[in-house]
Amino acid sequence: MKYKARSCLMLLAIWFMMSDCALAAEPIILRASVTPAEAWVGQKIILHVDVLAKNGWAQLKKVSDVEVHGAYLLRLETQGTRLNETIEGDSFTGQRYEFMLFAQREGNLTVPPVPVDVEVRTWGAGGGTRIERMMLPVVEFVTRSPPGANGIRGLISTADFSANQYWEPETDSPLVGDAFKRTITLRAKDVSGMAFAPLHHNRIENLGIYPGEPQVDDRFSRGDLIGTRIETVTYVFEHAGAFEIPDVQLPWWDVDAGALKHIVLPGLTLQVTGSPAAKSEASQQAEHRQSTRALWASLLAISIMAVAVLGFGGRVADRWAAWRKTRSESEATYFRRAMRSVRSGDQKVALRDTMRWLDLINNDSRPARLDQFLRQFGDARAQEAAVKLMNTLTFERDESDVAALASGLTAARKCWRKAQRDRGRVTGLLPELND
Repeated sequence: MKYKARSCLMLLAIWFMMSDCALAAEPIILRASVTPAEAWVGQKIILHVDVLAKNGWAQLKKVSDVEVHGAYLLRLETQGTRLNETIEGDSFTGQRYEFMLFAQREGNLTVPPVPVDVEVRTWGAGGGTRIERMMLPVVEFVTRSPPGANGIRGLISTADFSANQYWEPETDSPLVGDAFKRTITLRAKDVSGMAFAPLHHNRIENLGIYPGEPQVDDRFSRGDLIGTRIETVTYVFEHAGAFEIPDVQLPWWDVDAGALKHIVLPGLTLQVTGSPAAKSEASQQAEHRQSTRALWASLLAISIMAVAVLGFGGRVADRWAAWRKTRSESEATYFRRAMRSVRSGDQKVALRDTMRWLDLINNDSRPARLDQFLRQFGDARAQEAAVKLMNTLTFERDESDVAALASGLTAARKCWRKAQRDRGRVTGLLPELND
């Protein structure tokens, strides 16, 4: 009996091993291709990835990150398309997946081999499920720069492209401290909103320029993709005088007409005068307290200077003046001024003084970003209050938002100062978005 039992166990083991071998022996097809194989820079290219199993069904379970040098690669939000093929008399079933490629330069580009996990389900008595690690085949394609488009950054190639803008508020007589918000909407067919290059804003003297968080959206309708990107930038006039906010030039290649076209969103030429005529009561009270403190500080300074001149000569007076100048230009002074403005509830003044402080501590060549600073060093409540501060020009005082922004900025400053001490200096304090 023991001998028969051992024989049965051995037979069962051999049967399981043969079943596993049969399961593993079933071939898997993994292939990749692009459509079209030749395209314009900025034009949508579809990367097709097919996976099929013999006498069963296959799907992708995991795809490693794919980086294509010289192009954006984006995964379409689909579950794949079912495939059924007969290859040399055998039945294969699986899925087709699609990725979007947007080339940013001309030349021969390559989708490199990357690991993928394939799940296979095999039919029949010995069927089962397994996962195999495979390598995506190398795919090459060619892109060309449209005639006359060499050197254009972020060129879009499509059959339909539109852009529009609006300004808030609408006025041709701004005052010092006023803020203008410019909203630009870009929309294109067969282009993802993520593929639009961020708009570039050159520095303008005496004009604060504060880009907002961009919004991107992709809509699919009957197989067609419409991509949208919305960008905002707020301009704050810091001094009186003539200002020229430049046009936004948007070149694009019309793939149907075979022509390079341009959309121009006109800028503004404005004469900024005086200072804001109306101020909130809280702002007036804050300025009165500030003026009173400044008066007492001036009297104290005069008294000390008089004593210094009479008693110790010019050397002490020079040192005192140098100390006062250094103190007035210090980071702490700029931050205290920003805090007073935030607590006053005057949105324009608060935004102006907060951004002056950020500009002072910003070590990056790009403009400072309040939202990026709070994202790195602040909390969610402060970020929400900052968004309201930057995006709401008809600002109404909200004590909870004021308190959240004031306390959030104070806490974020502590974190920033600690990072300075830990690293010796802050490098790349406010990195640019989507670049």
